[in-house]
Amino acid sequence: MSGKKITIIFCAVAALLAAGFLIWDVPRGKVEILLEKSAIEKAALTYLKAEKEGDLLQAYALLAPSSTYKKTHSYEAFLKDVAGYPSVKINTYRIVDIYRLRDNDNRGAYPDVDKFVQVEVDVTFANSGENSVFNYSFTFLKEKGSWYKG
Repeated sequence: MSGKKITIIFCAVAALLAAGFLIWDVPRGKVEILLEKSAIEKAALTYLKAEKEGDLLQAYALLAPSSTYKKTHSYEAFLKDVAGYPSVKINTYRIVDIYRLRDNDNRGAYPDVDKFVQVEVDVTFANSGENSVFNYSFTFLKEKGSWYKG
């Protein structure tokens, strides 16, 4: 086979693969999650660490800027809300899965949000014992290039 034929075949295969990724959501979604996973994990772990350590300033900073709560509550109001609940201290946390990464298809309701993702986390609390594992699915939002807890 000549070099020209190999080049044509290579270009055709590359074009088919590119078209497949654009048309078929599953591989595109897997590629996107691979590209975003470390940033999502970092945001989730930073948020959970702040919660565990009682760093309320950091926890508040990691709430999505576009959320109704953050738009209507100052940091001082957030502190009052937290003080109104019984003290619950995270003992351990572990990210189980990151899934359902999706584009914002409702810009009318969420104009500042680019993407949504679910972060599944197993948590134990200091007052409930090591064998009491609670499983949560948190929504994280991507706004202006950064990930936040929804």
